[in-house]
Amino acid sequence: FASRAAWMTALLTLLLLGFAIRLYDLTDLPFDFHPTRQLLSALKARGMYYQTRTDVSSEQKAFAVQQWKVRAAIEPEIIENIAAFTYRFTGEQFWVARIYSSLFWMIGAVFLFLLARDLTSTDGALASIAVYLFLPYAVAASRSFQPDPLMVMLIIIFWWAVYQWAKNPTSYKFAVL
Repeated sequence: FASRAAWMTALLTLLLLGFAIRLYDLTDLPFDFHPTRQLLSALKARGMYYQTRTDVSSEQKAFAVQQWKVRAAIEPEIIENIAAFTYRFTGEQFWVARIYSSLFWMIGAVFLFLLARDLTSTDGALASIAVYLFLPYAVAASRSFQPDPLMVMLIIIFWWAVYQWAKNPTSYKFAVL
């Protein structure tokens, strides 16, 4: 792209379309992609949420917390904690976690753009995030209630920070990041 305005418009269009495609059927049940794993995260978030509620019976609370605690903690329960916190404002809505997962994926796209632009060109960076955002598997995986979208975002930010530090090894802010 010849001008800054042109590639900024292309970048924003890709990001908006990438986020919009992830909002499709937002409120559907999680049977579209690894349902067992998504339901495990939903049970954990529900238990975390019910643990803080005072308007439910002690039996309901104990059952929800027991379902959360009896499941093995495979990864840190970050996305589940974020969803449970948000449930306080939205109620127990499964789509909340899908929004967070999609946002993590979109943040990853921004850092992928920055990294790819440094490694190739602006056109190459736009092509890389187009692939990252619109591959069918990526669309399904990036809206699932699992820690994977957060993990992918953090990996991309890590490689961006490593590259920034490699360009300027005397600056330790990227090494710390």
